[in-house]
Amino acid sequence: MTDDLYRRAGIADLADFYRTKFVSDEVLDARYFRALDRFDMRFARTMWVYDNVRAGSAVLDLGCGAGMLALLKRKGVTLAGLDLSQECALAARRNGYDLTCAAELTSLPFPDDSFDYVVSLDVLGHVEFEEKDAVLAEVARVLRPGGVTMHGIECTDRRAQKSYEEMSEEELRRFVAVDGHVGLEEEQEHAARFGRFFPHVAWEPRYALCLSAEEFVKQREEYGLPFEPDFVEYLRGLSHSERRAFDMAMGYVFNKISDLHVRLPKSGLYVLLKASDAPLGPFYNEHRDRSGLLNVAPAEASRASCLDRVAEFDDGWYEPNMLPPVARWMKRRGRVRFNAHNLKALRLDLTSHVPDLRTRPLGLELSLNGHTLAALSLLRHGWLELNVPVPSELSAAAAYELEIRADRTWQPRPHDPHNRDDRQLSIAVCNLEALTEPRVSM
Repeated sequence: MTDDLYRRAGIADLADFYRTKFVSDEVLDARYFRALDRFDMRFARTMWVYDNVRAGSAVLDLGCGAGMLALLKRKGVTLAGLDLSQECALAARRNGYDLTCAAELTSLPFPDDSFDYVVSLDVLGHVEFEEKDAVLAEVARVLRPGGVTMHGIECTDRRAQKSYEEMSEEELRRFVAVDGHVGLEEEQEHAARFGRFFPHVAWEPRYALCLSAEEFVKQREEYGLPFEPDFVEYLRGLSHSERRAFDMAMGYVFNKISDLHVRLPKSGLYVLLKASDAPLGPFYNEHRDRSGLLNVAPAEASRASCLDRVAEFDDGWYEPNMLPPVARWMKRRGRVRFNAHNLKALRLDLTSHVPDLRTRPLGLELSLNGHTLAALSLLRHGWLELNVPVPSELSAAAAYELEIRADRTWQPRPHDPHNRDDRQLSIAVCNLEALTEPRVSM
């Protein structure tokens, strides 16, 4: 049945779907995660896992994608990831996982009793019905005695949606092609299935109230959920910054629902589920300790300190992207604050997608603590390595603010009805390093 679903949807197979869709262009490496993002609705499921994992434990992430759960490294866990796609496995390894591999979920390449936790987010709805029990049997096998398995599971509501057999080819193509669902079950069915393998199962319906702006629009447009059309139209018209604010508010409410142990009504959208061979602890916040999110790693004691991970980037920058290597897009002006001793030079890689550089070069100016360091023009696309000496009169300062200014920006998709990206971009910057000389001890 699944092969037929994919054939009708125009998708070669599930691995192909994962390869093309789930290699995210967001950087999820724990070193790049901003503490404020713990409130973002996009990370709500990540934070549920984070708050339920014991520090120093061993964790397996099934269907790891590009590495959303790399944040767990802030709690000192040993983190393994498995995905159908080799590209996803490599991306997760680059994002901080200790071990990743490409393999089938029905045959996990790990010995018995290997992990304290086995987790997945948005995976089981992509597993074929006939393979679900085999996957759960493997999860039970690799879990240690007393270990816990946790899952965020997309669900269906048969009262609100058609079955696969009832869908037209166009409806099925849209349904499967959007998110690759081939094995959606109702909330209670998931709990019953886990109950066949684990004597202790707890689950909570979620997302009846809180969704990101993007998810509200997608659920209405792609799946036909009955959200008010004028509200969805309002969300569709929000700017990038306004959607960010909306998602932060939704995520804050989502966290408060968990903190207050409020049980939401059945939604037909999503459940969070925990299971174990031993009695379960609290469903929320069993091992909550967010101190690791709030501590910034100290600068490395070497001649070249990479500021991508330790500096403070102001609101002139967008989130890091996996433009190889890791980079942040800048608006028209961006500032970077950092500490260094005996600073001698700054080195960075930059590129731009602004069109027509040959006929209209992009002007850039760099200043440090208010003093102009360099002015240049970009005449072509591609990566440029820039080395900028720091004047001797600035070398003795301990705190610095680097400012980069561009003379114009570019909006990549001003008229794309399927991508409401209204960002104004100038350059992307990565590998920003502070080059110093070691202090001479007397």
